[in-house]
Amino acid sequence: MRTLILLCLLTACSAPQREVTGAHRRPTAAVVKSGGSHAVALDAGTEPPVAVTFETQCNGVDDDGDGLIDVLLPLGQNACTTQAQGACRNGWAACLGDQRVCYAPPPLPEVFDGVDNDCNGVIDDVPSIDKVRIRALMVAPAYGWSDAASDMATTEAILDQSGIPYDRAPMKPDWFESPQSIPIIDKYSLVVIPGYLMGPVIGEPVRQALESFANAGGVVLVFKPIGKEDQPQALQLAGLHRSVRHHDVTTIRFDTASAPIVASIDSPEEQVLEINPETPADPVEVYALEPDTTKNTKVIAEAYTGNVVTGATVTRRPIGRGAIYALGFDFSTFGKNRCYINCFEPSGDVLRELLQDAFREAAQGHTVRKHTIGGPEDSTLILTHDVDAPDAQNRGAWGEPGALQMATMERERGVQGTYNITTDYVAGYYNPQTIKTLCAEGMCSLGAHSVRHSSDFSAHPRGSCFESRGSYGPTAVPTLCGEVRVSLDLLFQLTGNRPTIWRSPYFDPNPNLYDVLAKNGVWVDSSFAVGDLKYNLPVNLENVGFRQPLFHKHRIYEFPVAIEDGLVDTATDTHNRIEVQPSNLRLFLNKWHYLLIRNAQNGSITTALIHPSRGLHLPEANLQTKVTVVGSLIDLAKTQHMRIEALDRVADYWRARDKTTLEATYSESTGYAGTITVGAYPIANLTLEFGDMLGRFTCAACNDFEIVGKRVVIRSTLKAKGNFDFAASVKR
Repeated sequence: MRTLILLCLLTACSAPQREVTGAHRRPTAAVVKSGGSHAVALDAGTEPPVAVTFETQCNGVDDDGDGLIDVLLPLGQNACTTQAQGACRNGWAACLGDQRVCYAPPPLPEVFDGVDNDCNGVIDDVPSIDKVRIRALMVAPAYGWSDAASDMATTEAILDQSGIPYDRAPMKPDWFESPQSIPIIDKYSLVVIPGYLMGPVIGEPVRQALESFANAGGVVLVFKPIGKEDQPQALQLAGLHRSVRHHDVTTIRFDTASAPIVASIDSPEEQVLEINPETPADPVEVYALEPDTTKNTKVIAEAYTGNVVTGATVTRRPIGRGAIYALGFDFSTFGKNRCYINCFEPSGDVLRELLQDAFREAAQGHTVRKHTIGGPEDSTLILTHDVDAPDAQNRGAWGEPGALQMATMERERGVQGTYNITTDYVAGYYNPQTIKTLCAEGMCSLGAHSVRHSSDFSAHPRGSCFESRGSYGPTAVPTLCGEVRVSLDLLFQLTGNRPTIWRSPYFDPNPNLYDVLAKNGVWVDSSFAVGDLKYNLPVNLENVGFRQPLFHKHRIYEFPVAIEDGLVDTATDTHNRIEVQPSNLRLFLNKWHYLLIRNAQNGSITTALIHPSRGLHLPEANLQTKVTVVGSLIDLAKTQHMRIEALDRVADYWRARDKTTLEATYSESTGYAGTITVGAYPIANLTLEFGDMLGRFTCAACNDFEIVGKRVVIRSTLKAKGNFDFAASVKR
């Protein structure tokens, strides 16, 4: 088998470690390097090598001929420097408009890691701290749990995604009437008030309690503060004169202010968020905030309508050793699709990044939270394959079935893909022997991908959910239950394991899909492209506040797909699919490389879909191109120190992680101390991410663990519903 091997010089292709360089970056004046593009060779065996190049200038020209204009990979010659000191000096260049800017981190709380985090010229000058409880509190007025229930649910779901230890204050007694019922200063470092905050509910005792909390070093995040001249309490708390609701905001743009909360806003896609189209049919609400400069309130991000500034939409009021932030937008609702697939779309992840950065500021850098993956790497690549074509399941002029060619290549590279099987006995290409061989190759567990692979899957009636192979024949009217249930039954009969993974044909979920999946024991779904569900970490559909008329609060974990082997022109509303082939390898590989790097910087998961078939109207030899391009994708991921795992393993970790909680404190004298409480599912490889480099970690019940920089991977399987005490000292 020919293989496509990425040949990279280490200095050109390996991104520096996030902890060392401080990969949280913001745009500052860049040092512009010379040259228009930089080349990396791909050796395609007996074929001529393919030059995969990347651009280094912002000149409106496709310098490297890959079909992308002014997309700068954060590699090699795109390293840049600023005039700042320490960790704030080095970053990666990117294009904002026609300007090349340098994304380098703002000053952050100094921690013990051998880096000048606060950029004052001194390494590890960590301020003394007696004790901080590393925990957030989510709290809201009584009306928030009903009138703003969607925002509350989504914020809580994203706190869960982030791995931040937190409590949700009970609805009653109403904290905003008697704040003394929850003494926040001693118990928490971050307070999050989602939804919206009206002036009349903020009494003087509440305002004083929150300001005292910030003055002592805490951080408060207030969403959508609202008030009038005679009801200014919420505005006063946030350090604002007024807030005005708008439905015509097209973008939100983060500025270059040195605010810790925007430390992770380190790419053009995060710097400029697309909110509404120019003429929105169902506009998204954004509040414009007017800062009170007498309280030193600073603008962190601004809302725009076209190119006209509407007003501030993120502000920071410093108080004592802490701060109060106001957010005029929920950072989870978007009315415009920037892109659909094979693009970096972090919009839904920005709220997670803001929360994580606020949490770090609140705990003065000394944090501990659950890492997004079960291992020491920054992120994970999930390889999935929809086996939905004759050449994917059968031998022919192309050689062995495409699914088996793909599986052999992956096994040789030591990775496991996830194969979603179309059991199409109606068209007649379903091949049970190929499926059995896939399992023998080590590629089970399998996912289901329907029976007929219908283009009108979303229009199928629900059916009875008593359909069987015997009753659901070629002349039967297609139903949702038939497509799900019969496909699952056939795969169970073949393998002895009933699939728990599903993907809908054409990323086209049926309105009743999640009811039927839950009824049939499926709890992992991947039926969305990242443009339609803008998250790069799994979404627990039970908890989120959006799209519940479809999700119906089923506890199903959704993995949106970011990488696919085809491009669809959604900008012109056409559906002319362009599949990966020799003529466009550079376009696909550069898009995928950019995605992998950016997701790794965010600690996100990249879910990829590559069909193990030649593609529509393409020659038989293109099947081999698909196989070799996946090999290249695997090699790219390895250069970025990414973990490559099957979907079921990631989902198992995520489900157990979801209900595993942390309790932790930090003090200068003793370091970290805390307790891990495991939920209903045992968890292996639980990975904790600390704010400091660790010198020692102790956990009596965690027999097998590994310290990797700021991360601890607990290799032992922690039993369900168990409590596990730990302690960690910093490396000084």
